[in-house]
Amino acid sequence: MDWDLNMTRTFAHVGNNRQCIFRYKTQVTGPSRGPRPKEVPVLALEGLQDRDEEDYAVIAGMPSSPLSSMSWGSSPSAQRPETWDVGVRDTPQRNTPLVENLESLRSGCRGLLPNNPSSSQKPNPEPSASCHASEHTRIQTNDIHTRTRKLEAEGLTVERRKEAVMEQMMVDQLCRAVISDPEQNSANPVNISARHKRTLHHTMVKTQKSLTENLLSHKLRFHARIISRCGREACRELIGFFFTCDHSLTVYEYRSFGKNRYNVLPFIARGVYRTQGRPYCLADFAQGADLWFRTDVLHIPEKLRQRPYMNLRITDVDEEAKCSLLASGETTAGLSEEDNYDQKTLRAIQGAVRARLKGHAARTLMALGRRLACFDLQEKGLLDKEKLRECLIEELNITYQEFETVWRIVGQQGEVLVDSATVMRAVTGEMSEARKAVFIKVYVKLDPHKTGSVSLTDIEKFYWARQNPEHGAKIDFLTCVLNTERVEGKVAYAEFEDYYEGLSIEILSDQEYTSILSSAWSV
Repeated sequence: MDWDLNMTRTFAHVGNNRQCIFRYKTQVTGPSRGPRPKEVPVLALEGLQDRDEEDYAVIAGMPSSPLSSMSWGSSPSAQRPETWDVGVRDTPQRNTPLVENLESLRSGCRGLLPNNPSSSQKPNPEPSASCHASEHTRIQTNDIHTRTRKLEAEGLTVERRKEAVMEQMMVDQLCRAVISDPEQNSANPVNISARHKRTLHHTMVKTQKSLTENLLSHKLRFHARIISRCGREACRELIGFFFTCDHSLTVYEYRSFGKNRYNVLPFIARGVYRTQGRPYCLADFAQGADLWFRTDVLHIPEKLRQRPYMNLRITDVDEEAKCSLLASGETTAGLSEEDNYDQKTLRAIQGAVRARLKGHAARTLMALGRRLACFDLQEKGLLDKEKLRECLIEELNITYQEFETVWRIVGQQGEVLVDSATVMRAVTGEMSEARKAVFIKVYVKLDPHKTGSVSLTDIEKFYWARQNPEHGAKIDFLTCVLNTERVEGKVAYAEFEDYYEGLSIEILSDQEYTSILSSAWSV
């Protein structure tokens, strides 16, 4: 027995004052089936609804139809002829009950949806004070985490540099074989011709100066920088080692080429160097101490060989290794009474001069530096005593006796020309090494290739003067630089140093000083 299955689906859409009724009717003819069992419910196709309409019914809590939609079929009287009718009719009289029913369901569900913009609970447009506090706390936490990660990365970079220099130093000192030691040539008492200087039978197995890893382990590592008015020389990264076994020292230079390329080269060869007629000892290596070397006996760049002496300033010392060497019985030579008296006298003069420079230190030091550069026609940084005394007395307002005292302490006796920057810093004093490290970091950012000067375009791009308005325009760096007449539009390293030396006189707190530099140049 054949029978028809009618499926009818009705959709209602209301929008723009237009009612659209879509009615789909299909007739499915299946194979002959038997009568519906009594225990199987009747299939009510008229009660089928769309998925959205079913969800609204469930949310609104409407009672479901007593007849299940899952059944075998419907009665023959429910069958309709096969039709396919899709129409859009403006017949509100026929479809109004269905549309009103759907609208009532949707309006009932609006109150249950939290994200509905038509809900009666409107969001507060102004955030509360607690929201502002939580947002401010979150920003501060992120800044702290960023600075912490940055410091950790910088510390890791410094440790890698130390390891690279240490490894290269050990390789250089231990790679020389004993057979090539110059002491082997003096061990043979027999006169040998120049063609056959030494044979294997006249070679010692171990010389007195032969090095071992155990001897080289008793060393002190220190960091240093060159005291120079040239930016290329002042920004060199130097790491030195002092060996207690023979009181010798050596200095290496670390050169970085990007993030992954570097080179470690010897800057000062290992040897015994003297100061005031005696070899350097462990007490001479401290933060802020100076190491003097004659330039005629060193293989250093030509720029540094223009002066008779080269001055290295120690910026950092491995204090743990120094204490360990002192505990092992290493002797130290302290300063004499005359040296202590000279240091106290020099600090007293510096204090008086710095007190007189308060309020205009940056401008005064920059003017003094430019004036000294005008007298230095050969660009070697060397001036005679008369011109140097005239400049210091007029610009710094020091007395004749104060200049003579400084000249006796720091001036090279018997030399016609002296380094003007050394005498000037002896009169005005210098910033601490902690401040100097931040200053060098700022300059290297502006001059990564270490050319010795920075263009005004880069300065205006990186400098942010609004970070330190509380100090007034009298110490504004950009104002001091732009007021001077320039031909090439560049600022030399010496001017950078003079300005921030003056700023260091104005600001007493190291934390405030480093904060100003870090915020003004974003380092």
